[in-house]
Amino acid sequence: MTGTPPRTRAQAIATGRDGQHTLAVPRALRLAARIQERPLDEFFTDPTQLANGLTELIEAVHPDGVVVTEPDVLEEEITSTTELATSPRISTAVEATHRLRNTSGDTIALVALLPGPARIAAHTGDQEGAAEIAQTLVQTFLGAGLDAAVLVEHRDADVAAHQDPLRTIANMARFHRALTHLLGAPSSVLPAPSVVPLDLPQPAAGLVLTDGDLPTDTDITLVQDWVAAVSS
Repeated sequence: MTGTPPRTRAQAIATGRDGQHTLAVPRALRLAARIQERPLDEFFTDPTQLANGLTELIEAVHPDGVVVTEPDVLEEEITSTTELATSPRISTAVEATHRLRNTSGDTIALVALLPGPARIAAHTGDQEGAAEIAQTLVQTFLGAGLDAAVLVEHRDADVAAHQDPLRTIANMARFHRALTHLLGAPSSVLPAPSVVPLDLPQPAAGLVLTDGDLPTDTDITLVQDWVAAVSS
């Protein structure tokens, strides 16, 4: 199992093939910015810096996958579907995903943590538009080569009101042989990823994330140890 490339493992998990696999993916987007020695705003709006920073993170930590964006990074730019393509942080993350897919092939799994439809609705005040925005976001990243879309909701989100768009997103991901998960609130449509704290690393199966985006001052050695423990 350990010799199976991470992207192949992601596809096996998504399609339910070949028993249990693990993808150890630290949420280390801001840590990658520190490695690249770039201010966060500049890092989030320059696809070259973002792709290079994540590449350096891969070389330093050797994870099974990297997180290409976080919901709080994108949320302020989400207003309507017509503006998604021109939003600097969204277009940067999509382009970096495309570049990493081309340069890394099957050797790394690419994961995006995106705001879920209930979170988008709370942000925009538009329940119906939120479903379309969430679906468009996921489809755009899948088209760039994403392996796993994790929709992130607030703990008290009314996820039950958004079952149909969640099913549509799950079907889109299935077509691309990609994973879809929901984090932060329970759902009968999408499973939650495994979450293992950085300071309590232990073996786990499936898509495994750290408990939150790691701070910029996180010790690289701790992340290396976390990946090793989760994958053992």
